[in-house]
Order: sequence, then C-alpha cells, then structure tokens
Amino acid sequence: MCGISVLFHKNRLTQQLLLDFLSSLNTINHRGPDDEGVVLINTTTGNYKIMRTEKTYKDIFDSYELAYINSADYNLVLGHKRLSIIDLSFSGHQPMQGIDNSWIVFNGEIYNYIELKEELKILGAQFKTKSDTEVVLEAYRIWGIDCLTRFNGMWSICIWDAPNKRIVVNNDRFGVKPLYYYETNNSFRLVSETKQLQKYSDLTLVLNQTHIREFVKFGFLDMDENSMYERVLRFKKGHYIILSPLNYEHECIKNNQKQYYYLHKRQVIINEKDAVEQFRNLLYNSIKIRMRADVSFGFALSGGLDSSAVLYMARNILQNEKITNELIGLGAVFPGFKDIDESSFIKIVTDDLPCKTYLSYAMEDFNAINFENHIYHQDEPLHGTSYFAQYNLYNTAKKNGIKILFNGQGADEVFAGYHHHFYRHCRNLLIRGKVIEYFSLVKLYANIKGIKSSKLHKIVVNELKMSTEIKLGIIKFDHSILKYWNKINTLDEMLLRDFDTFQLPLYLRADDRDSMSFSVESRHPFMDYKLVEFGYSLPNNLLIKDGWQKYLIRKSMHELPKSIAYRPDKKGFITPQEVWINKYKDLFENYLSYNFEVLGVRKPSANDFYNYSLGAWFKVNSFSKANNSLN
Repeated sequence: MCGISVLFHKNRLTQQLLLDFLSSLNTINHRGPDDEGVVLINTTTGNYKIMRTEKTYKDIFDSYELAYINSADYNLVLGHKRLSIIDLSFSGHQPMQGIDNSWIVFNGEIYNYIELKEELKILGAQFKTKSDTEVVLEAYRIWGIDCLTRFNGMWSICIWDAPNKRIVVNNDRFGVKPLYYYETNNSFRLVSETKQLQKYSDLTLVLNQTHIREFVKFGFLDMDENSMYERVLRFKKGHYIILSPLNYEHECIKNNQKQYYYLHKRQVIINEKDAVEQFRNLLYNSIKIRMRADVSFGFALSGGLDSSAVLYMARNILQNEKITNELIGLGAVFPGFKDIDESSFIKIVTDDLPCKTYLSYAMEDFNAINFENHIYHQDEPLHGTSYFAQYNLYNTAKKNGIKILFNGQGADEVFAGYHHHFYRHCRNLLIRGKVIEYFSLVKLYANIKGIKSSKLHKIVVNELKMSTEIKLGIIKFDHSILKYWNKINTLDEMLLRDFDTFQLPLYLRADDRDSMSFSVESRHPFMDYKLVEFGYSLPNNLLIKDGWQKYLIRKSMHELPKSIAYRPDKKGFITPQEVWINKYKDLFENYLSYNFEVLGVRKPSANDFYNYSLGAWFKVNSFSKANNSLN
C-alpha cells in the first residue's frame, strides 16, 4: 500500500510543472515513508529518465538528480511513495520497469500474486523480484486488460504501455484504494489524495458548492464521483481507461471509463449446512492470503461479531499453517462511558483467546492539533467523532510497530448488519403480504433487542406508509439520492446500494486516510470479491433469521463465545460525541467562524457535527474571503 502521482501534459513538461509535481508527491509522504521514485517519459519517442530524490533508495542506479534533467524532453511523469509490505528490498522500488520497457505505479496489494506468478511462469514469464508489482506488470503484458479480472486485492494502477504507446489506468472492483483525477484541455493528473492537487501552481481549485451544501443538509459524502472541488473527480471503481497520448482530448477519462466488473445480487438455492461450510472456507482463504506480508500485522479487537470472526479465524490459520506471527489485537475503549465502552466485550475475547492487546484511548488523545491533523488527512469533512477514534487506533498500531491492521469492514453491507436492513426487509414482507412471517420476525427481533414489539411495528409501518406515499406522489423529495433510497423495497437492493453508494464508499475512503495517516495498511477480509459474491448469492433467510441479523456469520463462527456470536447490540466506533463537544466547546464553536460565507450562511447553527467539521475543514485548507478559489 502506497501513494501515486501521475502527470501527463500534451505539450511537454515545464520546469515549474515538474517542481509542482515533486511538491505534490511530497504531500503524501505519510502514505509511503520507505522509498520514493520518479520516472519521466516521452510518450512519442519512448525515451525515459529516472529521477533521483533525497528519499530514493541508494541502490537505484542510472538515475539523475533534478538539475540534470531537461523537463521539456518529456510529457509524462510517474511518481510513487512506497510503504514496504511485500519484498522489502530495493527490488520492489517503483515506478517499476517491465521487460518490454513498460512502467507501472501501483498503490495496493494483489493478494493472490503467488498463484498468478506460477500461472505466468508457465506462459514464459520470468521474474527478478518477489514483489506483487512485477506480477501485475507481467500479467498485463501477457493477458492485457483481462488481467484485472484475475486479481484478488485492492489497487489503483497506472501503466505506461510502451509497446502500444498508451496509458492504462484502473481501480479495484470495490474502490478500496481511491484514485482521483483532474483534467484540462491538454493535461490530466492522477493522485491518491485530493490534497496533492493543491500543489500545482497552474491549477485553481474551485469549491464544489453543490457537494458542500449536500453535506451540510444531508451528510452526503462519497456517494458519487464528486469531491469537495469542482473537476476533481474520483475514478470509478471496477473501471479502467486506455488513453492514447497522441489523440488526447479533454474529458476523455470521465467519458470513456469502461467497466470490467459489475456486482449484482443473485439468489441461489443452498441449505444452511452447505452455506456455513462455504462461508468458513471463503473467510479462511481470504484471511490466509491477506497474511502474505514481510511485516508485522494485527487485528481490530472490539468484541463485535465481525472483527471477532476475523480474529478467531486468524488464530486457526496461524495454528494450521504454522505461521509464526504473534496474534495481536487492537481495540478502542472509552472508560467511564458504559453505553459505548466495549472493554467488557474485549475482555471476553481476550480471556477466551489470549493475544497481545493494545488499547487506544481516543478521549485522552483528543486535542485541537490532533483533530485538525485528522481533518487534513481525511481530505473531506466528517460525520462525527467516531472517525477520530478509528484514526487514533491506527496511531496506536504505529506506536507499537504494527504495519498492517485487519478489520471487519464490508460484513454489514453484504450480510445485512445495519438496523435499516431489518426494517426494509420487514417492510418488504408486508408489501408481499407475508403478514404472519412479519409479526413472528418482529417479535423475535424485539425480544433480542429488549424493546417492545409495538415500537418496532411503528417504525416499519411508518416506512411502509412513506413507501406508499412516494409511489403515489404524495411525498416528493428534492434530491434524487433521497428519493431513490426511500423507494428501495427489497433487502437485496438495499444491500447492494449500501455497498456501492450509501455506506461503504465513505467508510473505505475514511479508513484509507486514517490508516495511511500513520503509514499503516488496512486489510479487509470480508471484502474478498469471492466472499462478497457468495454473500450476495444467499437467500434472505440466511441473512436475517430468528430475529438475528448477519445470521450466517453467527451460525458459522462456532469458535466464538456465545456472548460475542449472539451479542444483541451493535456498535461501531461509537464515541461520547456530545461530551466531547461540550468539553472542547470553545474549540468547536471557533470552527463556525471559518468562511461559511461561501455557502451563503453567515452564522451556521451548531446543532450537529457537520458544521463543526466543515468549519475545521475550511480552516486546515486555509480558505478565506480573499482566496480566489471562493469566487
């Protein structure tokens, strides 16, 4: 996992553009503190020159310092910041050159690179390194763009295809590794984080006021390709593009991205016993290949179902495969806040499954500097302080020498873990006339949650009423996303939309920024595409059954203590946000004075966290009335 930067300019590079590029690359030192690489390419002649910087491995030969490079000889530059995870030697250096003179910059991991390597060897490929980057290069050389469907992992990739004189850009199936781009009439720039674009002196980043207003009003972030800036767009997940520098035209990226992967819901007939067996095999293999690393790794430890499932299965793998890594858990705790602190559940797990444990205390570590640093790294404002708890957890990982952290991200969106999944499923039962099944399920769920059935029934009936009024045109939403969300009737579609629009994209971007802030790689076993496809093939009665959500996970993980496997409450990184804000009231209210004029709001209310975080975002990005980007 690393950071990349790419600049193509149809009319050749200037010295200033090259200096801006290097400044942009340095903006993401946190993503790759172990090595830095830059190569300049002439897309017409194929000539190239490797640049040496202060952070480049000393063993990289045939490289030149900036003073000895004529920028006008080149029109494409690839930059890379490396976080060494696989093959820690200098042979894993990027940009990496292939045997056909192609070049690659790659952010992410291809977990099945060992199996792919063996396939490619049969086809004549030869390898000089132990890295997965070289496997990607050879896979593209031999299989072409079809190689993308063979990768199991997370990635953002840019390849200069030398034989065909074209630039290939692609993103992983689910957008785990975000990639952004900015186009002008004669250039395009690719970055891992939008803050990199602020370093280009020839660009004026203009605030996306529509996007900002949607955040303030609805909390919408990462719902589509838009960012906080106009024309700074997120590359579509599961897509690729092939660019010809000779025929480059403005907006060719936005208009010509091609989809190579499409996730859909398809229910198959499967009995519970077989489903349990398949789930366990898939989760086992997903974690096993994600343990491929030459550095230490740890596991999120919350006492919740998803992270515990990963932790216990990891214990099985370490024992079965005779892997020598120590089992390490990291948890976030809030002593003194009984409603949200998970210390007791963490203790249940650690008493049952001894592992070295590190705890993160976000309340103690919160201050203005840390909060603003967090906002800076996120690139966008925040929904709440829970993201700071996650940020602080990765800080704890770094302090204890852990370079990879496994988590349970994706389980809720695939196996129906959110409360609204249950409500929407119940609403659909009523629409389909399954009244007896509905009342039975509501009663079971209410008993589990310790609430009255009548309260649950009221929630579902209100959802049904809203669905009917929307259909009849009685209720009209002024936003297409809200209208679409409320019109969804089936659990199947709700899960898919949470996965690709409403929930997961935001969580993935936030997790990427939080982890990379501290040069820690996050890995998501539940987002192995084979496990995701399996989850989306299951009938609903294996997702929600007997009042339990994520039923199949609970049924499958028999190793877990019953109080964890059938834990009735659901918590994420819940924080005592109101206490936090009141404790630092002056600090938070100070953020309200930062440039809300751009929204036409002089003194925004402090009724929710959105205004505070947006004000903090304005502050750390140094926006002022005099800033031309606000005009």
